[in-house]
Amino acid sequence: MPSIRAVVTDLDNTLYPWVDYIVPALEAMIDSLVATTGLPRIRIVQSLKAVYAQYESNEYPFAIQLSDIFRPYEADFDSFNALVVDPARLAFRAARDRYLKPYPGVRETLDQLRARGLKVVALTDAPRNAAELRLKHLKLDGHFDALYTLPFFPLPENVAPEIRRKEEEGHYRGKTPVVELPRDAEKPNPAGLRRILADLGLRGPEVIYVGDNVKKDMAVAKACGAVGVWAEYGTYVSKEYRDRLAVISARTVTQRHVADEAQGRWPLAISSFVQVLDVLDGARWTPARRAASRRGRRAR
Repeated sequence: MPSIRAVVTDLDNTLYPWVDYIVPALEAMIDSLVATTGLPRIRIVQSLKAVYAQYESNEYPFAIQLSDIFRPYEADFDSFNALVVDPARLAFRAARDRYLKPYPGVRETLDQLRARGLKVVALTDAPRNAAELRLKHLKLDGHFDALYTLPFFPLPENVAPEIRRKEEEGHYRGKTPVVELPRDAEKPNPAGLRRILADLGLRGPEVIYVGDNVKKDMAVAKACGAVGVWAEYGTYVSKEYRDRLAVISARTVTQRHVADEAQGRWPLAISSFVQVLDVLDGARWTPARRAASRRGRRAR
């Protein structure tokens, strides 16, 4: 392996289990909306999914206000906001605080990588707002040399002036420098990783790229000649959670965040993020690969 000078990593289901947090958080928000509006659950779910599909994210912070749930209350936004939106946001945040956690050893591994003098960069298909918020919540902000995202969520025309002012002043921004990529740079387009290589002045073989999605992340690594490391652990999502997510999430959003169960495999696989250090140290087989090798020998 050539001398590695940087590690680029995906975020969702690579540094933290996105599905484990988003399912209970959205369900808690929907429970709150059912309680405060008295509307049927299916009506609320369908209304929110339409907004999620339009903005291509289940985390668009103004989904309730832009849904057709809001239309009957447009004349009295302040009451709607206080009685409906605020309780729903609190329910979402409480679930997020409980369930959004990094995988074991992630913070320590990121620190060790940087202590070795490597550049550590995150590359995600999440919008800038959502990515920065998650890194801050996970206490991972500041553990990267840079964060490359898709463009930030647009603010609605009727957003509160204070929110618009805070956004313009950078109140919601994190410590990590952010580069917003063009919308069409979404993986498996390798444009994002190519931009990172150019910005760092590195060649593909000098970079390890870690991600959970073979069809997207590993395809990007291959296209750029980088060392692709498959975060196989991030693909383990229970059928129950997949089914629950399908009910409340726009299909396009689910496809972006959750790897296809039939996506195939990748030769260099790890069973925890910590094992990136093993790859750097030249370990020939990770546990995931040894297990696959043993299964292959038994099959013969």
